[in-house]
Amino acid sequence: MKLHETLLHFSQQGIRMRLDEKDGDVLRISAPQSAITPEVQQFIKQRKSEILELLREVNVKAAGDSLPSVKSAPQDRYKPFPLTDMQHAFWVGRSGMWELGDVANHGYQEIEGDNLDVHRLNVSLQQLIERHDMLRAVVLADGQQQVLEQVPPYQIKVLDLRGKDQATVDAGIDSIRQELSHQVLPSDQWPLFEFRATLLDQERVRLHVSYDLQVFDAWSLFRLFDEWFQLYQHPQLELKPLNLLFRDYVLALKAVQKTELYEQSKAYWFDRIESLPPAPSLPLAKQPKELKQHVCKRHLAQLDRTHWERLKQRATEAGLTPSGVLLAAFAEILTVWSKSPRFTINLALFNRLPLHPQVNDIIGDFSSVILLTVDNSRAESFTDRSARLQKQLWNDLEHRHVSGVEVVRELARRKGTAPSAMPIVFTSTLGFESLGQETLSLSHFGEQVYGISQASQAWMDVQVIEERGALMFNWDVVEGLFPEGLIDAMFAAFDHFLRRLATSEAAWFETERQLVPPDQLAQRDLVNSTVAPVSEQMLHTLFAAQVKARGHEAAIIASQCTLTYKE
Repeated sequence: MKLHETLLHFSQQGIRMRLDEKDGDVLRISAPQSAITPEVQQFIKQRKSEILELLREVNVKAAGDSLPSVKSAPQDRYKPFPLTDMQHAFWVGRSGMWELGDVANHGYQEIEGDNLDVHRLNVSLQQLIERHDMLRAVVLADGQQQVLEQVPPYQIKVLDLRGKDQATVDAGIDSIRQELSHQVLPSDQWPLFEFRATLLDQERVRLHVSYDLQVFDAWSLFRLFDEWFQLYQHPQLELKPLNLLFRDYVLALKAVQKTELYEQSKAYWFDRIESLPPAPSLPLAKQPKELKQHVCKRHLAQLDRTHWERLKQRATEAGLTPSGVLLAAFAEILTVWSKSPRFTINLALFNRLPLHPQVNDIIGDFSSVILLTVDNSRAESFTDRSARLQKQLWNDLEHRHVSGVEVVRELARRKGTAPSAMPIVFTSTLGFESLGQETLSLSHFGEQVYGISQASQAWMDVQVIEERGALMFNWDVVEGLFPEGLIDAMFAAFDHFLRRLATSEAAWFETERQLVPPDQLAQRDLVNSTVAPVSEQMLHTLFAAQVKARGHEAAIIASQCTLTYKE
């Protein structure tokens, strides 16, 4: 039973839960004495942090009285309407105006399954294109978006590699991957997605799915695959009609800016804006503007069900949500390699405000970002650090009505510079199930065998997802930006640290942590080994010798000038 369903069951038994008005980390419970059984007590103890997080979501919904309602306007369905803040950032980012721009915010998946009927796949996909407006959307040259009333029938392209040798099969799949994995589709032309199918021996079919995040977010992708599979399995199925248009939601979202909640969020962020630290200062092999192409590489690993359950249990005991412990662990890794232990990262937020009962049922880009400040400047146990970071995150989430995009714009305005995104992104879909959206959707048709994503101005996107009881985590990182071996070392350290947190109680309470891989420690020792014979000559005589040998070469380099040895 999902968490929200369990809490509903508790409510029917008279068990009421709420957040403490003064301390949002305290859970208040009222219930008939007989209702709080030992089993209920154990459940609440084990899932407290998740319950608190869900109640915060409910509090956002409870604020619905202060939020504008959606005004249905079906007569305007095909009229242009504004982009959201995030959509506008995506649209501008792909223009090539900024560093690591000229790229779509884009995802690509390959899914391989047995006995898939491509014709039925096509028919059911066409039904979804007709059902969901944003599958027929484009972005106009003036920066507005529009749903097209009519589009041509969509046809999944098919490549038949049955009976071919393995080299030919590999070459065919790689050719499609090269074409689609970093695809930049014209945003003013339909469609902003592409589906292909490769027929393989033994009745295997590989689906290639390329999608532009300009028109839908991760939740929407899961929703798409859920409904696609339902219609594929049951061609005569009639899905529940959709009464909410993404257009109407976006217009209602614009009206949020006239509410007290928005003003409170604005004051919260703009009052802090001068003190926001910069992005993590990581070693770079090249400056972003020096890269000739924007290509990402995926680093992928997983925690099996046993280790993941242990980690979640330890996190619960520490008062952390599953996403919270992973976020804090990632922050620890960044701290090791960043020049400063104070930095800001982009936290992806799937921000579907409760403006309509069907807000979770439609496809569109509801995403936003929060600029999360990390301060690991003092020695602390991981338990203390992660709890402090999670509390900061919860405070930020309570003021989500002003997005990180707005904050970056305001920061740029005050500095008189062009807006520049925080390039390190953390994306978690672990809370989706508790809100009613399964994340197994991509596996309905088979096994995911390849995936990659990229985003304009993003150096690294860390993504975590739970699948079949295991934790899947991957880093999509711009190739050529970082020194060779750096990301491999950081990713290995992250993987090792998660496993240690799952298996070692001591890892939670140590105030000094050794997270650098042994080979890097050895390399650092070698570089720092400066033992050498000490010259008996005086310092000034050594310098005088250099004047004779290298008189016209630079001896002192400062920001104001450069002096040669002779000078």
